[in-house]
Amino acid sequence: MHKKPDKTNLAKCIKIGSVVAFVTLPIVFPQWSNVVAEAYNVNGAVTGEAIRTTCVTGKNGEGALNNQAFQKDCNIIVGGSATDPAGSTQAVDSIAASQINAQNSAAMRTATMTVAGIMGRLEQIRLASGFSVYSAGKALASTNFFGETGGGASSDVTFGRFGGFLNTRYVDGSEDSTDYQPGYGFHGWNFAGGLDYRFTDQLVGGAYVQYWNGDVGFDNNQGTMDTTSWGGAFYGTYFLPSGLYFDGLVSYASNDYDLKRNVNYTIGNQTASQVASSSPNADLWNFSLGAGYTMYQGDLSFTPLVRLTYLNNSVDSYSERMSNPVGVGGSMAQALDSQTFESFRSNLGFQVAKAFSTSYGVFSPELTVTWVHEYLNSQEQVGTRFVNDINNQPFYVLTNNPDRNYFDLGVGVSAQLAQGRSAFISYKTLLGYQGVTYNAVNAGVRIEF
Repeated sequence: MHKKPDKTNLAKCIKIGSVVAFVTLPIVFPQWSNVVAEAYNVNGAVTGEAIRTTCVTGKNGEGALNNQAFQKDCNIIVGGSATDPAGSTQAVDSIAASQINAQNSAAMRTATMTVAGIMGRLEQIRLASGFSVYSAGKALASTNFFGETGGGASSDVTFGRFGGFLNTRYVDGSEDSTDYQPGYGFHGWNFAGGLDYRFTDQLVGGAYVQYWNGDVGFDNNQGTMDTTSWGGAFYGTYFLPSGLYFDGLVSYASNDYDLKRNVNYTIGNQTASQVASSSPNADLWNFSLGAGYTMYQGDLSFTPLVRLTYLNNSVDSYSERMSNPVGVGGSMAQALDSQTFESFRSNLGFQVAKAFSTSYGVFSPELTVTWVHEYLNSQEQVGTRFVNDINNQPFYVLTNNPDRNYFDLGVGVSAQLAQGRSAFISYKTLLGYQGVTYNAVNAGVRIEF
């Protein structure tokens, strides 16, 4: 038996002279369930239901001009389900703010760079002191690279208690599209500089500042996101002649996002070509503690290690702006609630290094492999509403599901040179992270004085 379709009242826009009026008419939507079912991702379906729920009340047609414009836009989308359901599906998918997922991924990359840069710096300190690679310490002392007298003590292989450094890092990669976000590619640069002090032969602490600029380009011309970040950190390491060490850092960064979502759809003879722009700000906190124990066999070292890292990225609430408010789709800007992204990860693995003594200095190639496990970073609902909706109909955007387990692989070379100078270069990638490719090159120089 054929089921009779439901009837719903929809406010219809009628132009009388120069006056735009809205009247309530009975409209049949037999295809609306198909519009939602065919949505490309979950957020498109959620957004579509919110549009229909507020649209059929017709109340926006009785409001101010911006509310009337919203009623007109939602009439096109909901009413189009009867004449062009594919166009209505395209509309709800394009209007959904699924791109906000990239803010959390960008925060994760910023925090990862902070930890990687500082940990590379602390490895240099331990190497220069002769505790990271035992034979390197002996070579430095015996060849007198630092202008000190012989002997095997750590004070004999250091040039001064102060150390200054500059690091740079380039990253690129991509994330595949999922049920909750569009796919995108990303790349960016990080620059950091700092100063540390050797309080004792085994205790070093310091501070640094960093700058990060990264770009995201969403697949299928769905928009872009630029991230600018300024921040700083305090860090330190304590190491023993036995090979045991501890290190840690606390960092803060202020992240500014410039997000542009392209909203493009065609329903019948109505075409929307809009850019929804927003500039959310976020406070990013990062805490990391690590420990390891270096064992030596001649000029080889093997270091089991563990690290715990907590990240908190708090994004302020913000509203979007449409590029053409009077055009089709120009009233569909959204106001998004504040959100807090948390991540707590453990890294468990090892590092292998070998020291080579030459007339220019001591060079140490290294391999690091860690298993990464994510304890937090659960899927979240970010509340939102349409800026011009008189009903303030609430809905939400679902964030992506995290990958709980993957591997971090790094290879690099450290060099201890004359007059308290050192340098390093490294490459890192992720293995087994579903749908993500990640490549990073990190390089730095340091001088003691």
